[in-house]
Amino acid sequence: MENGSWISVEICAAWPDHVLRQTLRVPVGSTALQLKSHPDLDEALRLAWRQASAVGVFGRLWPMREPLHDGDRLELWRPLCADPKEARRALARLKNVDAGAPRRRRDRGSG
Repeated sequence: MENGSWISVEICAAWPDHVLRQTLRVPVGSTALQLKSHPDLDEALRLAWRQASAVGVFGRLWPMREPLHDGDRLELWRPLCADPKEARRALARLKNVDAGAPRRRRDRGSG
């Protein structure tokens, strides 16, 4: 292949206890699906890929069959541990608890 026929793609995964990163030089037109089984892919990243719920490029969801570009950072996204909406509701409930004392509302009526 010619010099212009190759691209560099970084693959990364951020888990709670560790971060994995590897840069691969792959042919132009390579997809995430092809990188998943690349022979030079680090074994720890192979495991992370099996645990991933989706992949993205620079924070945007990326289709597995879409060609990657030179300099792309392919991110392996782990599954969510909790529903973000429910987590915010639970946090709001905790913040509203005021040592057992009821909150008083201001009278907005007469003035």
